[in-house]
This record gives sequence, C-alpha cells and structure tokens, in this order.
Amino acid sequence: MDSRFLQDRGTQVFTGTELLLKGALEGQVSLLTGYPGSPIADFFNSARNIKELLKDKGILFQIANNEALGAARVNGSQMEDIKAIVAMKSVGAHVASDGLALGNLSKTSHKGGALVVIGDDPWSESTQVPSDSRFLAKHLHMPVMEPATFQELKDWVPVGLDLSAKSNLYITYLVTTNLADGGGSVVVYPNQYPRINTKRPVEIDTHSIPVEETVVLSPRTAVREETLADRYAELIRFCQLHEVNSILYSDSSHSLGFITSGIAYSYLEHALHEMGLEGKFPILKLGVTFPLDEALVKEFSESVDQIFVIEEKRDFLESQVATLLTHLYQSGKIKRFVPIWGKQFPHDLPGIPSTRGLNSSLLIERLGPLLLKIKPAKVHLDSERIERELALIQETNLAQVYIPQRTPTFCPGCPHRDSSSVLIEIKKNFRDGNYMRKNHERDPVDLLFHGDTGCYTMLMFEPNMDLMHNYSGMGLGGGTGAGIDPFITNKQAVFMGDSTFFHSGMIAISDAIKHKQDITIIIL
Repeated sequence: MDSRFLQDRGTQVFTGTELLLKGALEGQVSLLTGYPGSPIADFFNSARNIKELLKDKGILFQIANNEALGAARVNGSQMEDIKAIVAMKSVGAHVASDGLALGNLSKTSHKGGALVVIGDDPWSESTQVPSDSRFLAKHLHMPVMEPATFQELKDWVPVGLDLSAKSNLYITYLVTTNLADGGGSVVVYPNQYPRINTKRPVEIDTHSIPVEETVVLSPRTAVREETLADRYAELIRFCQLHEVNSILYSDSSHSLGFITSGIAYSYLEHALHEMGLEGKFPILKLGVTFPLDEALVKEFSESVDQIFVIEEKRDFLESQVATLLTHLYQSGKIKRFVPIWGKQFPHDLPGIPSTRGLNSSLLIERLGPLLLKIKPAKVHLDSERIERELALIQETNLAQVYIPQRTPTFCPGCPHRDSSSVLIEIKKNFRDGNYMRKNHERDPVDLLFHGDTGCYTMLMFEPNMDLMHNYSGMGLGGGTGAGIDPFITNKQAVFMGDSTFFHSGMIAISDAIKHKQDITIIIL
C-alpha cells in the first residue's frame, strides 16, 4: 500500500496521473473506470497499487474492455448520487463519443457527477492521431476544464465533479502529456470516502426515475437540447464561485493582454519570466474553456487594446473569443472591437503553431520578436535580455547532435518476435511459385498485411517491414479488407490484432465471413 495516498496534510510528491487518483480520493468518488492509453495509462496502474484501500472503502475500480463501455458505466452511475470518473486517451474519446453524448444530454445526479478524463498528446509522441479533444467535447456539448498546474490537477477533480452535479453536465477534464507524465510537490487534504459504495449499496425505486430526462428519444431529444443554455449558465455561475477562471495582473489598462488555459498558461508564465516580463501583462487564465464566461471575457477585453491567445494545437479558444467579442460589439455591449491574435500575429510575424505542442522556448521564439516590434506602452522592455534569449534559442537550434538511431523493436521475450519470424517465412513461401504449386496446387500469393492498434505496428520497421502495409486502427481491421479485397488479384489479406479482439474483433471476423472475403485473421 502506497502511504502517500493516505496523507491528509502537508505536501507530498506525486506524478500527474497519481494526482488524478489522489483528487478522486479527496472528492468522494465511488466509481473509477475507463480504458488505459497514453498519456493517462498510469492512472490505472496507480489505482491497482492501492486496490486494497479502494476495496476497503467500497470504491469500485473497473477497467472496461473499451472506452465506450467505460462511458456506459458512468451513464449508469448517474441514476444515483454517485461521483464517477471515466479515463481514456484522446483517440479513445472517439470510441466513447456515443455514450458520452447520450449521458451528457440526459443528466447527472444532483449529488453525483461525471468527470471524463481525456489524455491528449499534443506532440503526438505516443499516439497515432493528432487529436485536440476540446473540439470533440464541444461537439458533444460537454464543458471543457483544463488544469494548468499539478496542484490544480488534483484539486480540481472534486471541483469538476461539483460543477458536473450542479450543472447536470458531464465535464471533460483535459490532461496533456506533460501534466500526466510530469509531477511535483502539492498540498494534500484528507480523503473523503463515498457515502454510496459497494459495501453500502442503495435501492433504486424505479417509479421515481424521471424517464423524461433519462431516456433520450424523440421528441425528448429536442427538449433536452433546449435545456443546455440554462445548464451552461448554471455551470458559469458555479465556476465563478469556485474561481476557476481569473484575471491576473490587471491593475489598469494595457496595450495588450493574454488569454490562455491549461499547461499553456504555465509555459506563458515561464516564457515571460525568462524575458524579464513576469507580471507585466494582464492574463485571463481560463480553467473552463467551454463554455466561456461572457462577463469575464468582456471585462478583460475592456482593459486591453489587443488580445493574444496562447493555446496548444488549434484555435479552440481563439475562435470562441473572437465570436463572443464580435457579438458583444455588434450588440453595443462593448464600445470598440478588440483585435484578437493567436495563430496569426501582426506585422507578418509567425503566430502560435496550430500543430504539435508548445513549450516555453517556443513561446519566447514567437513572443520575443513580437514584443520588440510593437513595444507595448507602460511596460519597460529589457531589449538586450530578450535578444539574448532569442540568440540562445537560435544557437541551440544550430547545434548539430549526431545520435545513432535505434530502430523501435519488440521487448526481449515478446511473443511478437516469434510470430513475426514465422510470418516472414510464410510470406516468403507463399510468393515462391514452386512451393505453392507443390504444396497448395495454386499460383503464388502475395500477402497483404493490415494491423490494429498495438505494438506490432512496429512491424513496419526492419527486419519485419514486409509485415505491415496498412494501419487500420480498428479491432482486427476487418473493414480495411472489405475496402480493398474485391479489387485486387493474386493477393490475400492478413489482419493482425491483439486483445482488442475481445471488444471489437469478433465484429470484424463476422463481417469478413458475411462478405466471403479471402482474409486470414491472426490474434497475437
């Protein structure tokens, strides 16, 4: 048992994913579920390490067979006053989207709440698809909460659950790679164990279930959709009570100000510190980035001449702020339109990238030339210091470091090593005309390999590169074969899948059989 999770005062060191779990313990969570995937996979390892504590307190910890089933578990939990967390990686949020859309449109428990922890990988270092889950959450009408520090990462778990219960909305809790994989010292508080748990279950009176709210079916769909505006308003009201959004360093009017959120806020503070500008510009730090607090954005815009939005990936915040300020200006609620910059900067300077992630050096590289060019009023710029920072970054970029590249491969003892050696031999034999005519009485066949999510995607590298031609990304990839099999001759499709077989692979197999496809499926 890891005693850190029992500490109830003082400071302690945790990783980011451990902080999610400690926040759940401090927040009376009854259900922990989801599906592992980078960057939040260690959340499940940490929960397993304290499984005796969870069992003793009646906290249900279940890894679902996929993300959709995790979402379904949370949907069921909201029939009672149960606080629940479902965790998944960015790609998994696509899998869970149907269940999340229904659960969010329906309702949460008034004393429960649903927190949907989604791990985004802005630099795409451990995931296949460059996702920005904020857009998917908005599409599902789910509010987006973005902790910026390790303290917030823990403390905002109970806050997010309270916001969920008070607004009757599922809360998307966005955690990026550097938050999840990093860690630090945080102030801890006593654990608050759940009233409803596996040792103290409750009875459900089916006659009291408000099916008009819990069963979303036309014409109830439109009725539930019409409640969203009021639910968003309640969310904003409680965001103000919890102070998750705040304006920093704004004691008077300024020529420019920043709007930011999540770990991008931490990068911004670090970059400004390195340039000697810490606390010199007002910053609107948003903890909830959808929906926006209109009154707070209005207040901030009235104190600056122009706004610069700092965010990782695409223009999620920037586009919302621009739309909001346009409406405020057109309706006469603000007297002037405030220019908004983000992905584009004035004076033809490069803005904040919309691909990959951010770091403090990258922000210095973009903000340094901008500040030297516009020379903002009321702020003393140490031009020499900024120039030194820019020169250091340029010098670092010019450094030529030659490191021998190691081809990704399977771990020692991995069964994929044996499987791949056998498959290479099979492919060689199938392409050998003499072997095929002698042993199978047919012409040579060139095997076309498709893969599912798993380590065997690395078959694309030597010495196995002839065993991976397409990454279909679905359980055993049956659909990929359906798309190519009828159009090719003298080739046979081979699909390789892992444990995904147990939650979606059977569908792929039945689909291949139904369409009489010449497909071999290998479960590794």
